[in-house]
Amino acid sequence: MKTDHKEYTITAYTEDYLGLISRINAIFSRRRISIVSFNAGPSEIEKVKKFVIIIKETEESVQKITRQMEKQVDVLEVHYHRSPNLTVVEYAS
Repeated sequence: MKTDHKEYTITAYTEDYLGLISRINAIFSRRRISIVSFNAGPSEIEKVKKFVIIIKETEESVQKITRQMEKQVDVLEVHYHRSPNLTVVEYAS
């Protein structure tokens, strides 16, 4: 059975609390998922942080991760989508 690993971008909006980055990182570490890119910064809303995380995984795995991230107390909202740049490269080949 072939696993279809594709690049996904996960965007999470969280309250601004100390230690949240390590809690989010622990979710990926426990599942042994390598993070391609991790960016954190302020969002458009005051006192809300925005995390943009890029990983290469199956869609099923990404769905599980987003559900697990949403269960964190300080996480307000989590979304994921396929990375558009990877799609362009696939079709150009």
